[in-house]
Amino acid sequence: MTELTFAKSFLSTLDSRPIKLPSDHISDPKTFEPKGPYTLPRMPNPMAKRPRRSSTPSTPTNPGAAPALSISLKSLRNPPIDLRLSEQSPGTSIHDVKVAVAETLGEKGTEKIRILYKKKPCADSKTIGEVVGEEATGEVELAVMVIGWTAPQAPDLTEAAAIGADTVMSEAPVAHGRSGEAVVETEEFWGDLQGWLLQRVRDETATAEALACFKRGWNTRTPR
Repeated sequence: MTELTFAKSFLSTLDSRPIKLPSDHISDPKTFEPKGPYTLPRMPNPMAKRPRRSSTPSTPTNPGAAPALSISLKSLRNPPIDLRLSEQSPGTSIHDVKVAVAETLGEKGTEKIRILYKKKPCADSKTIGEVVGEEATGEVELAVMVIGWTAPQAPDLTEAAAIGADTVMSEAPVAHGRSGEAVVETEEFWGDLQGWLLQRVRDETATAEALACFKRGWNTRTPR
């Protein structure tokens, strides 16, 4: 058999077989050749066991880490601000500093807050290290400016006092009993008036004369 004849017969055999296996093809496991398990060889030196991690996380000491900064924030005008942020990294963004100032002032946003370094505004995307540069060591002093700041108005104490007085007067009990001329005709009224005059005048003779004038004027009055 020549090579050409063998090639033709081999190709004809391949043509008679399907090019692709059908989707429902299932191989017969009995036709599989048994293979022994493949295991890795033993290592010459056993691997060292890793130490167990403690439950309390410890702060890794990195000698190359950047030192912590203390950021001092002071306002150029109202509102008065004197804020200090300690243990801050140079990677702290200006936006984070604005958020801290907004929380101190009770502001909902940071749109009105401006952070300045050497009288120059700082962008929110910048970090303290980028703004300060090589001077980012120890304590960094930044200026704060709040645009359109309006101090909260204190409650009107005069109005509140008036409201309180009206409430007390409205809640005061109404006197019951004698009223009008019937009260003036009693001896208790003239006794109280004599005591009040004596306390004010501090002279018994003058008190008696004044009391007599009051009684004379009352008795000679024109009836209503």
